[in-house]
Amino acid sequence: MSASILRILNLPGWNYKMSYEGVSILAPTKRDATYLAQSYAEALSETAYKINGKVRIKWRGCKQPIEFFGWMATKPAPTASQTAERILQYQGAVFCSQLHVPSELLYRMVAAAENDRPVSIVRQDTRKQIIVNQPMVEMLQTPPEIATQRVMTQFWLPEDLAELEQRLHNDRGFTWTYSAGLNEKAWAILTTQFEAFEVEGIWYRQGICLSTPQLVPIPSGVFEPA
Repeated sequence: MSASILRILNLPGWNYKMSYEGVSILAPTKRDATYLAQSYAEALSETAYKINGKVRIKWRGCKQPIEFFGWMATKPAPTASQTAERILQYQGAVFCSQLHVPSELLYRMVAAAENDRPVSIVRQDTRKQIIVNQPMVEMLQTPPEIATQRVMTQFWLPEDLAELEQRLHNDRGFTWTYSAGLNEKAWAILTTQFEAFEVEGIWYRQGICLSTPQLVPIPSGVFEPA
């Protein structure tokens, strides 16, 4: 590990140990753990790559540690077979397909990992769903490597998606009942708490599902080839 990381780990309240799995770091608080992960993500990934293992960051009372794997390190572009595996995850509890994760998104990923309700985050400019937690994966009945590549125009009625984006532009946050696709074989009525937020000049929307999906017939023309 880099000298900068080792200096942090030697401060009071920090601890770490090596095992056959990799490096396990115990931070004093959740805030300290998140800061370390956000500030030294590349170095931690490089460490995982060099030891052919993983770097796990925990804090007292944590439910889902932050983990770095060797494939996150800067290396040649992945092959097609590796692409599906190239998603950031916290102990299998939340998944992200965006490799650059600013601190605000990292905080939201940690919160999503600890949320029992289905949570997703979508980039507004591409309309791509980039973050889902495990309850959302289960609700969508879709593998995380597919769910975090989903373009939302394929799973919303155009008029409903337009209304959602307009309301988020005006209100920034609200709860709404609507219908949308869970996957290509299921459509449902959902009640979701939406919130729009900006990170580094990019707008995102977070959705926390508040209801159990009520299955309804798939609207005519949806999921059919153009």
